[in-house]
Amino acid sequence: MTHIARVAPLIGLAALIAPLISLVGGLLACGTRGPAPMFDARLGNDRLRIPLEILAAWPQLAPGEAFAVVEVGRDAHTSHHMVAIRDREVPHRHDRHDLMVVMLRGHGSWRLGDQVHEVGEGSILYVPRGTAHAFANATNEPAIAYAVYSPAFDGHDRQSEVQ
Repeated sequence: MTHIARVAPLIGLAALIAPLISLVGGLLACGTRGPAPMFDARLGNDRLRIPLEILAAWPQLAPGEAFAVVEVGRDAHTSHHMVAIRDREVPHRHDRHDLMVVMLRGHGSWRLGDQVHEVGEGSILYVPRGTAHAFANATNEPAIAYAVYSPAFDGHDRQSEVQ
């Protein structure tokens, strides 16, 4: 066996291992964290600055309660809410509001229109007005999300969808 024939498999192995070494190095570097994740917003005349861990604890579900929404604040154009879902939402739409959702805890399936995909923590979900949507939690703990409606949610714009 020539020298090149013996070295070639090692070069191939190195090519496979190098990205893993880079990934592990990147993960170790992430261990040096900066400030804790924060909600920081000016809503109306108020500036709210709340650690995400505290904000995520706001929507409390009573035993047997499937869904809870707590308003964080609002301004002339948007309303901000914390949402907890124990099991699943009924597919629905908002005809007069666009919706932006950020998953803070949990994971599950997300229906947007006719498509269903898996989503998890850190997912950012946008729902244009009039689009059917629903979340089904795949964990044993309530899923927690931050939701922004534009214009500000009026409490009356939730239309159930036929399944």
